[in-house]
Amino acid sequence: MFEVKYKVWIEKDGEIIIGLGRDELLREIEKTGSIKKSAENIGISYRKALYYIDAMEKRYGKKIVESVRGGYGGGGSKLTEEGKKLLKEFEKVVKEFEKAKENAEKGLNLE
Repeated sequence: MFEVKYKVWIEKDGEIIIGLGRDELLREIEKTGSIKKSAENIGISYRKALYYIDAMEKRYGKKIVESVRGGYGGGGSKLTEEGKKLLKEFEKVVKEFEKAKENAEKGLNLE
């Protein structure tokens, strides 16, 4: 069976803000409350996770992740409202691409 493939991301001035990998990182942060644990869960280094977050925030122009340093009560991270909005908008874009992919596959006449 033939299949249509694609990659989708949102960029600004030629620089990626969010794509599937960064989307996965943000979803993990929302789930775990930890950048370090999220990075481990998706198989990237903590340093790379911090780079992605920093790059997203600079390109988007808004704070996406809020972090509280550790200490007696422990630290943690969570998405800001802008971070949640970015995820929601990216999810809408991905769903539209999925619909287009399904329609394109239905119309394939290669066999």
